[in-house]
Amino acid sequence: MKIESVTAEILRYDLDRPMADAQIDIGARIIVLVRVRTSDGVEGIGEAGAFGGAEQTVKTIIETQLAPLLIGEDPRMIERLWVQMYQGTIQLGRRGAMLAAISGADIALWDALGKTLGAPLYLLLGGNARTMPAYASGGFYMPDKDVAEVGAEFAGYRELGYRAGKMKIAGADFNEDVERVRAVRAGLGPDADLMIDANNQYGPREAIRFARAVEDQDIFWYEEPVPTDDLAGARFVRESISMPVAGYETETSRWGFKALIEAGAVDIVQADTVWAGGITECRRIAAFASAWNLPMAPHNFAGAVSGFANLHLLASLPGAMFFEMDQNPNPLRTEIVTNWPVIDAASRVSLPEGVGLGMEIDEAAVARYRVG
Repeated sequence: MKIESVTAEILRYDLDRPMADAQIDIGARIIVLVRVRTSDGVEGIGEAGAFGGAEQTVKTIIETQLAPLLIGEDPRMIERLWVQMYQGTIQLGRRGAMLAAISGADIALWDALGKTLGAPLYLLLGGNARTMPAYASGGFYMPDKDVAEVGAEFAGYRELGYRAGKMKIAGADFNEDVERVRAVRAGLGPDADLMIDANNQYGPREAIRFARAVEDQDIFWYEEPVPTDDLAGARFVRESISMPVAGYETETSRWGFKALIEAGAVDIVQADTVWAGGITECRRIAAFASAWNLPMAPHNFAGAVSGFANLHLLASLPGAMFFEMDQNPNPLRTEIVTNWPVIDAASRVSLPEGVGLGMEIDEAAVARYRVG
């Protein structure tokens, strides 16, 4: 069996109602879909992270830099191929768009392996659980979205059956954000888990000040309170507050997370398969986190394929915590697959039992949103 082709395509959906977190404005949902085809007729599908307008760069890297390193190789030798991709492009970049591109190809290789062997990916990875607890992720900023609306938003998630939710902070006036947290707590109810996400926007002392202002709201975790590279500041925040710190989704690679964990910056590790190096690298990150007795709760925001990849990874880990279910409009997740997971009465999602990632792709929907 050999790899015959590696291709990438850009899918885009323009939002009717643009939104923002504390870091970026989001006017569209964009993903880079990766396809690896083998001589046996198997097609593995992956997804590469593509925030910040880098989607064309990521697509070009996949087709001009990674494809020549993969074509003609045995697609089952995933560990060796990961090293080949990483070492073969190391002078072009070790993080950012380069690692996102490697992530997409790696996920596609794992999907192809599962299809070749006729098994769901989470079982090939070792298998730890067949269902995972899920939380609703929302609470983004919009120009006309007030405190009452964000509270009602999370009351709606509770009505859908979610027993946990995550909201954005650090994008509004300090006091307004405090009121937003209180409104979301009221909407979710006192018995639900509430997470807050600052998207790297506070300095350490402001992050601590905010944590203390909302401490009485029983915060389950405080996500990315300070810039990812401020390891000393991150540790200072973590040691100065009572709530657990989660992060940092904007970190990548085992080396990046090694520094983060050794610095004492996090209680919960949030590597994302489409940014941090794919399933292969995230397994390494998870192994290192387990040595420090830290749980994994991957960031999960982009498209359907990334969601399936993160879900299978989680279900293979004994140190798994939560699966993130973004609630914002995104047909690149809900339309390009016909079996996107839904929560059950216990606020859990079941693992797909189809081969590989277990996705049922709607190619007509893929064509509808393809822009490159």
